[in-house]
Amino acid sequence: MIALLLTLLAAPDTLELSLGQALDVALKHSPAQTQVSASRSQGTLKLIRGIGALVPTPSASVSYGNSKERSQLLPDSTIATSGWTGTAALNQVVFDPQVFAGVANAIIYAGYYADDARDKLARLIYDVTSDYLGLLTARLLRDAAASALDRADDNLRLTSEKLRLGAASQIDVMRSDVFRSQAQIQLLTSDKTLGVANATFLATAGITGDVAVKPTEQLTAPADFEVTNADSLVSEIERRNPGFKLAVKSSTISKLNLVASAASILPSASVYWSSDYADTLFPSSLKHWDNNDNISYGLRLSFPLLDIKSYILGIADASVQSRLARAGAAAARLQVRSTATSAVLGYEEARQRYDYAKRNLELNQELYRLAQEQQRLGAISLIDFFSVETNLAQAQATYVQALSDTYVQAAQISYLLGRTQPVAPAR
Repeated sequence: MIALLLTLLAAPDTLELSLGQALDVALKHSPAQTQVSASRSQGTLKLIRGIGALVPTPSASVSYGNSKERSQLLPDSTIATSGWTGTAALNQVVFDPQVFAGVANAIIYAGYYADDARDKLARLIYDVTSDYLGLLTARLLRDAAASALDRADDNLRLTSEKLRLGAASQIDVMRSDVFRSQAQIQLLTSDKTLGVANATFLATAGITGDVAVKPTEQLTAPADFEVTNADSLVSEIERRNPGFKLAVKSSTISKLNLVASAASILPSASVYWSSDYADTLFPSSLKHWDNNDNISYGLRLSFPLLDIKSYILGIADASVQSRLARAGAAAARLQVRSTATSAVLGYEEARQRYDYAKRNLELNQELYRLAQEQQRLGAISLIDFFSVETNLAQAQATYVQALSDTYVQAAQISYLLGRTQPVAPAR
């Protein structure tokens, strides 16, 4: 990271990043990372709050007041009294279906938010990887378009010189000029694509300011993600996917709420202890309080059976929520399986497309080498040579895109598996 800081200081408008550095920046500055931390904290708070309901609950209050009452001996006069009153109490739940259900929900919610944080982190890594590779691809294609324009300029100058020497016709010059115009258009489009890709990456990584990011990652081989059996990988994704786990936990929570609603008709019980203070002086010490208080303790029972209307409505609402949660979990399972199948097939297709693109590029490079030799010997027409150059540029673009796609598809599978480690480029 020291090299990264030196780069920032040396060139504030240009930032060179490898994929690993891009992930480091995103994990520090992306708003998504704040969401990850918030989810983890929320799960901890839910757990503490749920378990806290089983712990004795203390309460205390102190107040000062004045009161006036009519004298029994002198009806026309009043007696004014003033003083301090206070209460210190302790309450402990013995049996309460709502409290017990809340504890169970808190434990499940802790796992829910842990899965949610993992899903957000895995999603952030996937988004950064995908957008970084998109930016890398856009820059490589832009460089290729710039090289194509340089070749077009050279061809136009060469053809113009041949025309001056009588070795080429005016139509050959026009064809060279047309080829150059097409290269200019392609470069303009590549510049726009690069700008969009740069803005997208900046937003994902949480980088503010007008910064041009220059990817330094070298992709020399396709992403190595072993897929021995597509069906088993899909099943593994279905088992480990954090999003699906969230849906399952939501269904479990709704079932617990339904059970708690049905059990709320049972009486709840708690034990209590209280100390009630009364004196004209403020309780300046525990001994002073102890000398002027009344102690009470006992068992408190609550019978919710009398509120039958709220009980029936509570069960009905919990039942509907449980049905919706079960349907959501079933839909999530189907969606995860569909997405997983698409991702696995997409990766296999990307690997095959890379092999074809690599072979196609090698053939076009050899063909271009032969065409250059024939051009020097005057054995190939200008239009045929331009066609060879165009095919070579297309083959290079297809290869770059196919190579990048293997990493994007592998990163998607990693995300679906809930992995929080990026797919490392092959070295």
